[in-house]
Amino acid sequence: MGFGSIGMIWTLVIPAIVFLYYFFRKKYEERTVPSVLFWEESRKHMESSPLISHLNRNALFYLQMGALLLFVVLLMKPGITGSGEQSDHLVIVADTSATMLAEEDGEPLFDRHKTRMESLIRDNEGARFTIIRAGSFPEVLLQVSEEADEALRIVRGLGLTYAHQDLTAALALAGTAAGGKQADVHVFTDAAGPEDLPAVVPGVVYRIYASPALPENVSVRQFGIARQEEGQSAIAVVANDSPADKKALLSLEDGQGNPVGQARELTLGAGKSERVLFNGLPAVRGLQLKVDTEDGYPADNTVHAVSVRGELPVYVEAGLHELVHKALHATGADVTAYGSGEAGQLPEEAIVVTGSEMTFQQRRGRTILFGREGEPEENPVFITSSEDPLFAFAPGEEIYTSGLYPPFEDMEAVAGPESSPLIQRSDDGRIAVLADPSMTDWPLRPSFPLFLWSVIDGFSREQAVAGTFLPGERRPVTPSQEGGWQLYTADGEYLSEFAAADAVTAPDKPGLYVLRSGNEERFLSVILPKEERMVTAGPSFTAGERADGGTTGLSAGKQPIFLPLVLLILLLILAEWEVQRRHGLSY
Repeated sequence: MGFGSIGMIWTLVIPAIVFLYYFFRKKYEERTVPSVLFWEESRKHMESSPLISHLNRNALFYLQMGALLLFVVLLMKPGITGSGEQSDHLVIVADTSATMLAEEDGEPLFDRHKTRMESLIRDNEGARFTIIRAGSFPEVLLQVSEEADEALRIVRGLGLTYAHQDLTAALALAGTAAGGKQADVHVFTDAAGPEDLPAVVPGVVYRIYASPALPENVSVRQFGIARQEEGQSAIAVVANDSPADKKALLSLEDGQGNPVGQARELTLGAGKSERVLFNGLPAVRGLQLKVDTEDGYPADNTVHAVSVRGELPVYVEAGLHELVHKALHATGADVTAYGSGEAGQLPEEAIVVTGSEMTFQQRRGRTILFGREGEPEENPVFITSSEDPLFAFAPGEEIYTSGLYPPFEDMEAVAGPESSPLIQRSDDGRIAVLADPSMTDWPLRPSFPLFLWSVIDGFSREQAVAGTFLPGERRPVTPSQEGGWQLYTADGEYLSEFAAADAVTAPDKPGLYVLRSGNEERFLSVILPKEERMVTAGPSFTAGERADGGTTGLSAGKQPIFLPLVLLILLLILAEWEVQRRHGLSY
C-alpha cells in the first residue's frame, strides 16, 4: 500500500492529544456504596478477566482513538499498489530487449516486470487481453482474448529477443488494437518518454512502467579479429559507464570454451573507455571475449567475433575484354587468367570472372558474368548506378550502353529497370552484367574497378564465415554444395535448418554459431545491437484520457481505498454512540 499525500502525517497530533487527555485525566477515588443497585455490575467485573475488564472500562477511549487514526490515514490518501483501475480492454506491451536484464538488488528488470504483468492480469479477470511483444518488429502474441489463464500462460512464457525494441511501432500497434474504444495500455520497459507515445486518442490511457535507476555498467563496445603475418590478433574497446572506477578481467575463449591467449586485468576510470589488444593468438575462426567485473548489467560483458580470411584468388577468362583484366588488376586482387577449356578445373574456393553462360550456370556463387549467349537488343540507354552496397564506393554516374542482353528470369535487378537491367544478382550471390565490355563505356569510368572490388570483397568475406548478425536478423547466405544449411551452436546443438533458397535467420541469443552442410561449415556470430550496450532508466508515468474527456491523475498501478476507510470510520462512530449510551463516559 502507498500514500498519495504522506505530508498529512502531521495530523497524528490530534489522536496524540486525545491520548494524553485520557492518560492525564482526573482520577476519582473508589468508595463503597451500600446499595444493592451496584451488586450485579460489580459481580460482572469480578468474574471477567483483567483484559476484558480493562476493555469494558475503556471501550469508548479505544473506539475514539481508532476512529481518529483512520481519519489520519484517510487524509494521507492511501492506495493499494497494484494493477491500477479496472479496464474492459487491457493491452500489455512487453519490451524484450537485452537491457531488460539490467539488475536491481540482484533481480533482472524483466523478472520484476513479468511478476507485475501477472498481477495485472489477475486483478482484471473478466477483461479482454491483448499482449504485444516490442522487439525489433512488434508482434501480437494474444489479441482481444477474455481468457485470463491464456494471458497468464503467455506472460510466463515470455523470453528475451535481445534485439533493440521498436517501442514507437509497438505503441502504435497497441493504439490500433484498441480499435477506437476505451483501453488501458500498460507498457513495461526500461525507459520511455512522452515523445515515444502516439497521438492522443480519447479513451486510450498509457501507463509506463520503467526502471527507476541506472545500474553500474561495464560494457564491451567493440570487438574484432584481424589476421596478421605472425598470427591472429583481437582488439576490444571496453567502457565504464559507472560513477566509480571498476576493475575488470578480460579473457578469450574459442567456440568450445577453451582459453585462448593470456587474460588481461585493467582498471577503468569512471566514464572512461580503454582499448585492449591481444596479439599472437592461434588461428581460430571464432572467439568469445568475457569481461569479469562487478556491475548490474551482465548481458554486454560477453561479445563474440568471427575471423575473416583474406581475399580469395580471382580467375578471369582469357578471352574477356582487356579492360576487364586491367580493372581486376587495379583492385589489387590475386588475378590469374585461364583458358576456356580449363573452366572445369577451376577451384571451388575462388572467384571466377567469365563470359561463358555455361560456366556461370554450373558454379555456385562467387561468379561474375559479362554478356550471355544470344543476340543483344540494340537499344542505346543511359543507366544510373543503384543504391545497392555493390555501388557503395562507386560515384553515382550514368552508364551508357548501346544494347543489353535479355535478363535472367530467376534473378533480381541490381542496376537498371526490372524489365531491362544492366546488372542482375541470383539468390546464391552470382552477378551477371548483361552487356559485353565493348558495348558500354562503363569500363572507362572509375566506378568500374570500384564495382569489381566491392564484388570481390563481398565474395571473400563469405569464405568460411557467414558473418556477424544481429539477434533475429534474416540475411541470404551463399548455398552449400548440397544446397541448404543446418544451424548449430558452437557446442554442436542442432537449432534449425534452411533450404537453399531461404535466407538464414540468426538466433535471438548472442553467441557463436555454425552453419553446416555435409563437410562444409561456416561460423557466424550474433552480437548485441549498439543501442543495447548501454542501459537507460526513466520515470514511470501515466498519459492519455478517458473517453469522457477526463484525464487520469493516478500514478501507474495505484488503486484508491477511500470508501472502505470511510465506512469503517462510520461504524466506529456508531459504536461510540452505543457504548456511551449504555455505559456513559469511560471511568
